[in-house]
Amino acid sequence: MLRHLQSLFFPEAIVLFPQTCSLTDMKTLAENERIVSESDLAQLKACINLPTATPQQRAMVETIEATALLVAPEQIPPDVVTMNTMIECAALDSADTHRWTLAYPDKADYRMGHLSVLSPAGISLLGSRCGQTVVCRPPSGVQIRYVIKAILLQPESRHFAQ
Repeated sequence: MLRHLQSLFFPEAIVLFPQTCSLTDMKTLAENERIVSESDLAQLKACINLPTATPQQRAMVETIEATALLVAPEQIPPDVVTMNTMIECAALDSADTHRWTLAYPDKADYRMGHLSVLSPAGISLLGSRCGQTVVCRPPSGVQIRYVIKAILLQPESRHFAQ
């Protein structure tokens, strides 16, 4: 039901797929679930309360709040995309590869590789894991699938190194 409502109200609906689907290598539900830090969600909610936020962006953030596993920042696994995480991803339908840092709208600059979290690709990446495929629908309307190849830098992973 939720997926149906998402497709009606914002076609850039968030979809996550595991990279592998064999029975011997099935990912657990927890590995496929979107994981978002409570502090990232709080800042996202502040962003969608700005007058520049669109109804679609508000709906996407509300969906994340309703469906994601919310955890303290120090509980985020090192393979999860969080705010200010630098990733390398590849479009599955073309030869395009990207190195993006997930940024809040006021820090976004696509030419510099700072992808807004409120863009269709940005919101799809938030909370996903390295190796997963995310699907988004940018304003062009053409669905794009990205596989997350690597997490190059994740701020929350510092606590794992200690």
